[in-house]
Amino acid sequence: MSSPLEWFGLSGDADERALKRAYAQRLRTTRPDEDPEGFQQLHAMYQRALAQCRSQGGQMPAFPLEQDVPVTLQPITSQEDEPATTQNALIEPLLSQEAVDAIAQETISLAMKGDANALLAWLRTQPALWSLQAKARTGWRCVERMFQEVPPMPVDCQEALLGFFDLDRVQSRIDAASLARLSRRMQLAWEMQRAHHETLRRRVGIETFTVPKIRSLLGEFTRPFSWPSVLMAGFMPSAAHRRAQFLTRLCQGQFNDLPASFDRRRIQFWLDATQGGVTRARLALGVARWLTALFVAAIVGLLIAIAPANGNDLSGQAASVDLTPVYVLMGVALAPGLLWAMWMLYLPLDAWHGHPEHVPVRWPWLNLLTVPLLCAAGAALKLWQPDNLVFLLPLVPAAWLALRRFWRRSATGDWVSPNVFRVGIFLLVPVLHAVVQQDVTLPFLLVLAMVPWCWDLWRQRAVLRVADRRAA
Repeated sequence: MSSPLEWFGLSGDADERALKRAYAQRLRTTRPDEDPEGFQQLHAMYQRALAQCRSQGGQMPAFPLEQDVPVTLQPITSQEDEPATTQNALIEPLLSQEAVDAIAQETISLAMKGDANALLAWLRTQPALWSLQAKARTGWRCVERMFQEVPPMPVDCQEALLGFFDLDRVQSRIDAASLARLSRRMQLAWEMQRAHHETLRRRVGIETFTVPKIRSLLGEFTRPFSWPSVLMAGFMPSAAHRRAQFLTRLCQGQFNDLPASFDRRRIQFWLDATQGGVTRARLALGVARWLTALFVAAIVGLLIAIAPANGNDLSGQAASVDLTPVYVLMGVALAPGLLWAMWMLYLPLDAWHGHPEHVPVRWPWLNLLTVPLLCAAGAALKLWQPDNLVFLLPLVPAAWLALRRFWRRSATGDWVSPNVFRVGIFLLVPVLHAVVQQDVTLPFLLVLAMVPWCWDLWRQRAVLRVADRRAA
C-alpha cells in the first residue's frame, strides 16, 4: 500500500468518519487480547491514517508520527538524582516497537526480583516514559507479556507495575476477572520458587506443614500419576484430606491456576478421594486399606499361632498349630471393612432418594416408594423369622432414609443437629422396650419410617415427579 488510508481500503481523500468506521471493522477481528502484535500494527496504521486525514483537512496531527529513536535504559538511581521532566522530553517522538519491547522486558525482569521500591525508582528514571503516549504503550506491552508468559512476580510488584502505568483502574479496560487470575498465577509461580517456599508455607497456613514437607508435596504433584504411588501415599486416612487441603489453599480454590507441571490426574485423584460421594479414588483407597489390614491381621495371627507350636516342638511333643488367632484377628479387620462397604452402598442410595422433587431422577416411582417397600420387606421378614433380627436390615435403612428425606425438605431450623436427632430417636427403642416390657422394635421402626414419609408426601403432593409425568 502507498498510504495508510489505502491500507484500510479507503481512498486517499477519505475523511475521519470513514476511517473510524474502517478501524472499528478491523477491531472486530483483531483484538489486543487475542492478537497483540496484529493489534499493535493496526493501531499504528490507524494513527498514521488519522494524521493523514487531519493534514489533508488543514489540521496538524495530534502527536508526531512514530519514528525510530534510540533508547537507553538508565541505571537505578536514588530519588534525589531523578532528573526533572523537560519540555523537550514531553514532545519527543514516539518510541519504536523495539524500544517499547526492550523497556517492557526490563520492567518485568525487575518486577520478578521482588523489590517493588526498586522497580518504581527505576521506572521513574527512564526519560522514554516521560511521554504519556510512550508510557501507555509500554504499560500495555508489559500486560501483554505478563498474560503470555505468566512470569513469577509477587503481589506488591504487580501492584507497583500496574499502578505506575495507570492500569489498575477501571478506565484501563482490562478485564478484572482475567487480571485477578493472572495475579494469582504470577503470585503462585513466585511462591513456588525454592527461595520463597517459606512465604508459601505461611500463606497455606497448615501448621503441621514445614518447608521440607511442602517441597516434598510439590515434587510429588509434578510426578506422573501411578496407582502404586497414590495408594501408598494415601494409606493413612488423613493423607488424602491433607493433600486436597494443601491443593485448595495453594491455588485458593482455583485449580485451573495450578502450574502446568502439576500432573492433572494426580490432582483429580486427591480431590475425588475427599468428596462426599462414591468415587473411584475413594473406593481404591478404601479397598487398599482393607486388604492391607487383612494381610497384617493374617500375618500377626499366624505368628501368634506358630509360637506355641515351636515351643511344643522343642520339648519333643508333636507340633500342632491352632489357627484361632488368625481367624479372630482377620474377623476384627474384616468387620470395619464390611461396615465401610455398606456405607459406600448407602451413599448413592441416599443421594438418589434425597433429591428435591423438582430434580429429575431415574425410576421416579421407585424413588417415591422406596421407604414403603423396605418397610414391607422388613415386616415380611419378621413374620417369616420371628426370632431373627434379619428384619432390621431393611427397616433401619427405611427409617433413616425417611427421616433424612423429611429433614432435608422441611424448614426444621437449626435448633438441633439432624444426625443427633435421628440417632436419638433410634435410642428410644431400648427405652420403650424397658417400659412396656415387650418387643416394640417392629412397630416402632414402622411408625418411625412411615410417619415422616407420609408427612413429606403430603407436603410435596403438588410437585411430585410422578404427577408431572402423568400430566405430560
